[in-house]
Amino acid sequence: MAVATEPAGSVSYEGPSPDTEFLGYAQANFLVTVPGWKAREVAVLLNAPAARRLIRELGREDTPELRDELARIVGEAWLRRVVEGRAPFESIVTVSNGFLDEHPDLLAEVRATAAS
Repeated sequence: MAVATEPAGSVSYEGPSPDTEFLGYAQANFLVTVPGWKAREVAVLLNAPAARRLIRELGREDTPELRDELARIVGEAWLRRVVEGRAPFESIVTVSNGFLDEHPDLLAEVRATAAS
């Protein structure tokens, strides 16, 4: 007999924050829901050095739109881990080169998604 389980939660992309590049990052905004918790807004900040690294590895042109897209891709990949209970739930996540180095599985997933 199958046992029904409650879904782990959901991640909803709400859009980028305009004009954040002058602060040195691209910001992607999400709404994250996990059963038993209130829905929370989460800002994922992809800093400029990490964005340049990803853009260089992908061989793409560095544009504000691409940085926003990469912030979304990184945020979705990271927040899926949060919803699954494999990463801490924080309201602001800063993605740097060090962050990417600490999470090689995340980096591989971002590369694959961004390349497609």
